Amino acid sequence: APAVFDVIATEGSAQTMFKDYGFGVGWEGHYCTSMLDSFAQGMKDAAADLSHTNKLFLLAGEAMKINYNGRFYAKAQNVARNVRQAYDTVLESYDVIVMPTLPMKATKLPSEGCSIEEYVSTALEMISNTCPFDLTGHPALTINTGFSDGLPVGMMIVGRRFDEQMVLNAAFAFETLRDGK
Repeated sequence: APAVFDVIATEGSAQTMFKDYGFGVGWEGHYCTSMLDSFAQGMKDAAADLSHTNKLFLLAGEAMKINYNGRFYAKAQNVARNVRQAYDTVLESYDVIVMPTLPMKATKLPSEGCSIEEYVSTALEMISNTCPFDLTGHPALTINTGFSDGLPVGMMIVGRRFDEQMVLNAAFAFETLRDGK
């Protein structure tokens, strides 16, 4: 799922976040025009202030669209349906999936003057457990289970699509047990 997410996030965010100022097209929900105007003005006035990660996604996404005409984005979206189905199948037998939020122990934030490579690597190295649910639409949350060497350890709870209440109930049950309430 992370490889599929990488393609969708790179090309999709370049289009939606940066070129469409945070709004896609064809959506039937409410469009907040004041937010659209504000985001557009911010991009015009302060695009240079975007994080290195945002700049990388913008440039790589635009290059992918220009050079490959959206082909890899479309292929990744097609594969994402298989990822969604795999989680749906697991959740037919279980109320929730419980897993670590991060694939490793939390790392410290990079220092102020670190290299661009270190900055981007640190930003992206932790998303492999969370990014599948950006693809699938399954509700997920993370809850603190404690600390290790002063850094938080998170537990992610994932539920069936459109069943946020089950995820919230599971989190509440864990908090109650954890806190002895």
